[in-house]
Amino acid sequence: MKITPPLVFDILWLWPDILNLHGDRGNAMALERIAGMYGIEARITRVNRLTDDFDPLASDLILMNPGELVNVPHIVDALSMKKYALETYAAEGGALLCIGTTGAALANRTERTNGSAITGLGLLDMTCRERTAVLGDDLIARAFGETVYGIQIQMMDTILNAGQEPFAELVYGYGNNGGGSSGAEGAASGNIIFTNMLGPVLVKNPWLTLELIRRALGRRHADRADEIRELLTFDPARFELELRSTEAIRRFNTTKEKPIYK
Repeated sequence: MKITPPLVFDILWLWPDILNLHGDRGNAMALERIAGMYGIEARITRVNRLTDDFDPLASDLILMNPGELVNVPHIVDALSMKKYALETYAAEGGALLCIGTTGAALANRTERTNGSAITGLGLLDMTCRERTAVLGDDLIARAFGETVYGIQIQMMDTILNAGQEPFAELVYGYGNNGGGSSGAEGAASGNIIFTNMLGPVLVKNPWLTLELIRRALGRRHADRADEIRELLTFDPARFELELRSTEAIRRFNTTKEKPIYK
């Protein structure tokens, strides 16, 4: 299907040289590649320095990859300069994907092991706590009615406050804080999404990439929603390699010895 007039997909990639852990720059590559496969021009705007200006309202999707917890206060300071614009963006249905420890910037508060605390933007109603030991394992969850596959390298626990929805339902892995009674993975409010899922998650799960592109384009192209939905239909034949990879993860997790999370 050819879409006319052509769509442009504007991605705002925040601080790729600071938020640069686990090879997750692959998420930006996946957004660009998969949009292009469906005839959509993806334009990536990199914000390289914390002092660089940027306009959240001019973007379709904001990407924040994993980074060190020590950098989160600086990220919060930079985002605070745009807090009103970000709140407006969120209220309008703007899409933001925040991954790993960087999620602390969106939380209400993060408690560190040295007794200090970081006050976040509060875009998601959650509290984070730094762990004394790194936790790593596969991570499998259900989001938007589909299974998401990835890995987890966790330096903080996340507690969702009453009323805060998770991003996904945990199937296997540690999740936010050992799964808890709810088995929560990540957090989401509208199209503002935090997840612990590494991989990179958008490379491993192209159907999720398509879903994010569809949701992101909906904010500025609401009049073309039906056209966009029809265009961005997931075709398994286009993603045989990725689907074989996720199937290998699924099979492995049915046979491996399961760890005890603490």
